[in-house]
Amino acid sequence: MKSTRNFLLVICTIVLFHTVAIAATWIVDPSGQGHYTSIQPAIMAASALDTVLIRPGTYAEELRITSGQSGVVLMGDGSPADVIVNADTLAIGIWDTDPHVRVANLTITGAGMFGGIRTQAARAEITNCIVRANNGPGGCKGVGGGMQFVMGSDVLVEGCTIEENHSWESPGGLIVWQSRADIRRNVFRNNSSCWGGAIEMYHCEGSGVSVVEENVFVGNTADTWGGGILNVDSSPVIQRNTFVANGDATKPAIWVLGGRPEITHNIFVDSHLAVYCFTYSGYPASRPVIGENICWSIADTTLSNCVSSSGLLVVNPLFCDVAAGDFRLCADSPAIVGEEVVFGALGVGCPDCDDVPVKPASWGAVKSRLGKPKTR
Repeated sequence: MKSTRNFLLVICTIVLFHTVAIAATWIVDPSGQGHYTSIQPAIMAASALDTVLIRPGTYAEELRITSGQSGVVLMGDGSPADVIVNADTLAIGIWDTDPHVRVANLTITGAGMFGGIRTQAARAEITNCIVRANNGPGGCKGVGGGMQFVMGSDVLVEGCTIEENHSWESPGGLIVWQSRADIRRNVFRNNSSCWGGAIEMYHCEGSGVSVVEENVFVGNTADTWGGGILNVDSSPVIQRNTFVANGDATKPAIWVLGGRPEITHNIFVDSHLAVYCFTYSGYPASRPVIGENICWSIADTTLSNCVSSSGLLVVNPLFCDVAAGDFRLCADSPAIVGEEVVFGALGVGCPDCDDVPVKPASWGAVKSRLGKPKTR
C-alpha cells in the first residue's frame, strides 16, 4: 500500500511539473518589445493556462476568447488605469469557455451595442478592472452597458470599479441573464439605464444561486425600474452592500419583480424606497426574504408591496465623511455589533462620531466632491 501511495505521488508530481512547464506567457507591447504589438493575436496563440500579459498602453481592439482559449489569463501589466481596451461595439467577448478565463487589471471603455464584456455559456473571472463609459445605442432599444453574462454563464466579478456606463434594454452596470454570478467587493457608480441602473438579475431561476455582496452602489439611476438592482424572476443573495443615492425621488434602490431574493444586512441611504415589490402580468408573485437592513434618509420605509415590512432599522449608519464620498463606518456605527461589522460593504475607517445624528449631505454635494474613483 505504501509503495502504491508513493507511486501515485510521483505521478501527480510529474503531472504538476509538466503542467507548469507547458504554461507560457505571451507579452503584448505596443512598442514592439514583446511577442505581439496587439492583443488578439496573442490570445489566438495562447493555450489553456497561458497568460497574455499586456504592457501599458491604449489598445483599440475588440477581443474574442472562445473554447480554444479556455483557461487563458488576460492580464494587464500594472494598474487598471495603465492598460486600456477601447472598442466600438464589444470590447471583450468570451464564449463557451471551461475552465474559466481570467480577465484582470484592465480598463474597458468605449464599447457600444454589446457592451464592455459579454460572456455566453462561459466561465470567467473578472477582477481588479475598471469598466467605464460603455454606452448602448439609444432609444430604449439594443443593449450596451458595462457587462452582460448570458446563456448559462458562471462568472465572478470582484474588486472592480463599474461606472458611468449607460444602457437601454439591459442595465447600465451589468446583467446576469439565465446565468449565475458572484459579484463581490465592487464599486458601482453613476451607471444608468431605461431600467436597472447598476445590476439586473434576469430570469436566473434554475441557474444556481447568485451572490451580490459587499459592493458599494452610489448614484445609479433608471428611467423606470430599479436604481441600484432590478431583480426579475431570480433569487440571488443580496447581502452586506452599501447603497447611497440610487434611484431618483420616486424610485427604489432595489426593485423586485418575481423570484425570492434574500436581502439582508445592507445599508440604504438617500433613496425614496429601499426595496419595492412589483406585480406585473405574466410574472409570479415577488417573494423576497428580507432580513435586517439599515436605512437612513429614506422617504418610505414600508418596503412597499413586499410581504414583510419589518426588515428595516431606521438609524444613521454613521459614515466617516459622506460629503467626501467616504462611506466607511465610524467606530461607533450601529452597523457594528460587538467588534464585527454586520451591515454594509465597508469596514471601520475613522474614530467614534460621538453619536452626532448628522443627516447625509445631498447627492449633488456628494457628486461634486467624489472625483475619479481609486482602484481597489
